[in-house]
Amino acid sequence: MKITSTEFEATLKDIPSPLAIATSGGPDSLALLLLAHNFATKTKKKIIALTVDHGLRATSYKEALYVQKLAQNLGIQHVILKWETEKPITRIQEKAREVRYDLLLKWCKDNQVPTLLLGHHQQDQEETFWLRLSSGSGLDGLTGMKPVIEREGILIYRPLLNFSKERLKEILKAKNQEWIEDPSNESPTYFRGRFRSHLNEEGLTNERLLGVMTKLQEDADFINASLLSSLQNTVKVFEEGYFILQRDAFETLHSALAKRMISLLIKWFSKAPYPPRSIQVERVLKKIREGHSFTAGKAFWVSKQKEILIVRETAAMKEKTPLSALNKPYLWDNRFWVNPHLKNTLFQKEAFLIPLGNSPFAKDKVISPCPSSVWPTLPAIEVKGKIVSIPHLCYNIENEVNQRKFFYLKPLFHDSLTFTI
Repeated sequence: MKITSTEFEATLKDIPSPLAIATSGGPDSLALLLLAHNFATKTKKKIIALTVDHGLRATSYKEALYVQKLAQNLGIQHVILKWETEKPITRIQEKAREVRYDLLLKWCKDNQVPTLLLGHHQQDQEETFWLRLSSGSGLDGLTGMKPVIEREGILIYRPLLNFSKERLKEILKAKNQEWIEDPSNESPTYFRGRFRSHLNEEGLTNERLLGVMTKLQEDADFINASLLSSLQNTVKVFEEGYFILQRDAFETLHSALAKRMISLLIKWFSKAPYPPRSIQVERVLKKIREGHSFTAGKAFWVSKQKEILIVRETAAMKEKTPLSALNKPYLWDNRFWVNPHLKNTLFQKEAFLIPLGNSPFAKDKVISPCPSSVWPTLPAIEVKGKIVSIPHLCYNIENEVNQRKFFYLKPLFHDSLTFTI
């Protein structure tokens, strides 16, 4: 039985538009495109189809053109994104997936499209569980892909996770719509293809597996609620984008909560889409307990007698942003949301938001209790190579406007889908 419009629309409540649809030409993404087209027609939302031409097969560009023609026949704008960098020799599928995400997200950010739809379905969710289990994932990993996540400021929706591939194909059959089969999906050359074959041979039921994943999600929700409570007693959050970890409170935590807290702090700073590997978390926990200072997750962890100061690693900060280009809230250095109205407080048009680093400025004009070791990690406004403002230090040599009010620290532990500035 094909998926009904009512079922599909229930997965997209309050979805921001316009919507980008990742469309490869396979049955999953084509079914998603047709469903999204019906939804957009009904709700008057704009959709754009995006196809990545990975160039890994001789037919990839031809396949992209096939999708383009199909989209245009439906009256849908279509864009082909080319993978033009050097192709890998090993871990091809993994690296191709990373590049695909990078291209899709970059296009969405460059074109002010807040939402990206992906065609992952029920069987993909099952494979994700087994693949993560085989690689030693923890509880969060085994709960599977989430229906909605935020990545680099873009909302990623997976509205088909609860629908089988067979039901997706029924949509295409009803429209007499042909699709493209990617031979690598079933190829024994790749681990995912071998896994598909194994699951089919063993006859493992999806009902049982999805039931297990639901139970794991309940446990993960409980632990995350405990983590939130522990954070309030253990971590001091400062608007200048650094943290203090209270050593006594941290050492009383259960090991499972301590590791999750470390993982959360690393991910907050690092901009990585996924949590760090357990072996990295174990190393950090060991160094904290031994009283070492060290660098991990794009942050510097400074050990003191009663606390650990956690500061952004300045060597990893390279984000130089022209303020004239800000037309919507912008996440700078993965730490600070910047209100685009900041640019209206400047007389100069050629101003840039840069990491302060070691740039010279009149330190005697600073009014702030912020530790000097944190100063280099702060955003500063540069005009013609000169620092004219450091909002978090109340430093402004151009005018007396309070520019600090245009910066909002990204919450440490929050629902990124509901947080706005």
